[in-house]
This record gives sequence, C-alpha cells and structure tokens, in this order.
Amino acid sequence: MFESRSSQRLVIKCDENESRFPIEVLNLWDLTELEIIGGNFTYFPEDISILKKLKKLSLISTKIAIIPKEVFELPVLQYLSLKNNRLSELPELKSRSHLKELILGRNNLSAKSLENFFNEIPNLHYLDLGNNRIEEIPYSLYRLQKLRRLNLENNKLNELPLKLKELKNLHHLSVENNPFPIKEKESIERNFKITF
Repeated sequence: MFESRSSQRLVIKCDENESRFPIEVLNLWDLTELEIIGGNFTYFPEDISILKKLKKLSLISTKIAIIPKEVFELPVLQYLSLKNNRLSELPELKSRSHLKELILGRNNLSAKSLENFFNEIPNLHYLDLGNNRIEEIPYSLYRLQKLRRLNLENNKLNELPLKLKELKNLHHLSVENNPFPIKEKESIERNFKITF
C-alpha cells in the first residue's frame, strides 16, 4: 500500500489483493479529499460519515459491490467517483445530497438499479454512467434539471427519449456505442444534433 498525504488530501494506492479497507483514514477528520485506488474490498464502512469535511471522494478500481448511503449524505461532498467497481445497485437515499459531480462509469448498473436514485441529488452538473448495463433512461434522471454533462456511452440503450430535451441545461451528451437501431440513430442525430 502506498500513501501520499498533503495537509487535507490523502491518496492511497492498494495492491489488488488488499481486502481490508484502510479504516485508519476515519481518524483523519480534517480531510477534504480522499482518493483510494485499487484493492479488493468486500466492505466499505458506514462510519465514513465521520469525515464531515470531505468535499471530494474517489474510490477507483476497489472492486466494491455495495456502497453505503452515508457516503452520499456527507454534508459538503461535491465530487464522488466510484469508477471501475462492481456496483450493481445503489442505496436508497433518504436525505438530500449536495453532489455536483458523480462518476459511476464501469460498473454493473442497470436502469432498474437507478430508478429512484437521482431523486435526492438535485444539484448534479456532471453525471458519468458510461460502461454499465443501462437499457433505458431511469425516470429519476429527468429530475436532474441542473445537469450539464451526461455520459451514457457503452450501455445497452436502443432508444433515446425526447424527454431528455427537457433538461434545459444539458449541453453535452455522449451516447456512442449503444445498440441503437438505424432509425433511432437518425432520430437522435436530428433531435439531439449528435453525429454517429
């Protein structure tokens, strides 16, 4: 395990066989940024809620399959990357999240696992759902009225509903490498000004 720490930022790089979450980070109450890369974690502590100053959290390639709702409820967290893990479901959020950027690319998420997930994350500006198993747009995504950038590349979409145009702040939409039929591609090019 390699650790790099500056005053309020900690980066931990774990070996791929490291199965124990570095629980000692929970003693660093002043952290504003935490990045954990690698590992093979089966457990992620709910006690993360003790890190109340965290603004940025990255858990990349840690192989976690379950993430506790406490992560999303951190009071000042604005950036969360859960890229390249084994997530197939997300927690049901009971209170409002302050997240502005959420990266969920390279997991096993489906539309069903996201059905109500975005209801409590109204301030999202950037959302990465690329490289998942999403076969349709989850309804809760339409509630993200502040969304500016959306990545849906490499999923299982065969349709892109016009309802997405109701997201008035959405300026960047990536939908490449989805199994759209030819007629749907033509419709997307016409309605969303996306070229395949």
